[in-house]
Amino acid sequence: MIVFSDSCHWFGYVTAVNLLQPNKATLCGIWLSGNKTFIMKPAFFLLLAVLLLAGCKKEHGSSVDIYMLKSFATGIDQSYTPPVNTITNAVLESTPLISDADIISYSKDSRTFTLRRDVKNIIQNYGPDKAFAIAVDNQVIYYGAFHPAYLSSLRFGLATIDPILISNKELKIDFVNITGLYIHPLDKRNDDQLLHALKITGRLK
Repeated sequence: MIVFSDSCHWFGYVTAVNLLQPNKATLCGIWLSGNKTFIMKPAFFLLLAVLLLAGCKKEHGSSVDIYMLKSFATGIDQSYTPPVNTITNAVLESTPLISDADIISYSKDSRTFTLRRDVKNIIQNYGPDKAFAIAVDNQVIYYGAFHPAYLSSLRFGLATIDPILISNKELKIDFVNITGLYIHPLDKRNDDQLLHALKITGRLK
């Protein structure tokens, strides 16, 4: 007997021997919900099993990765006040700088990732010509750029990482958002899809 389960129900299937025809076996599904038991026909059972397993895979398979950009174009969007920086035509590296397995947690208040490994030695010399992407299930949520502390300029409209002031195994994502500047809709650090992916994997603080 094989059993599949989710948070609400469980079901399984058994191979039953037909008493009238001992040489034939029948696959039947058993579904338990509360105090009720349902016997399902094989075809319906198999369809239900496929749908349920597909749904579980999608829900529990959400991954968050941080990629370096192999190539990209920068620009200025003058429709905002002040004008904001943009990243377009981005091509991600084939493997992430920080994989889903590297991420222990994320604080939505400080916008900081806590990591299993220290990446400062990798990024500490990155300058403003380097950029990154935060992705959920290989879908880019937002782009950002590296912005070392020695730069006196402000980078409006883009998330930034300071490669010099990064703490041990902590990666803080910054965003310049001054009161009175109406560019906060561009701040995607706490995007709903990103927070959901972190929440269902128990990593959202």
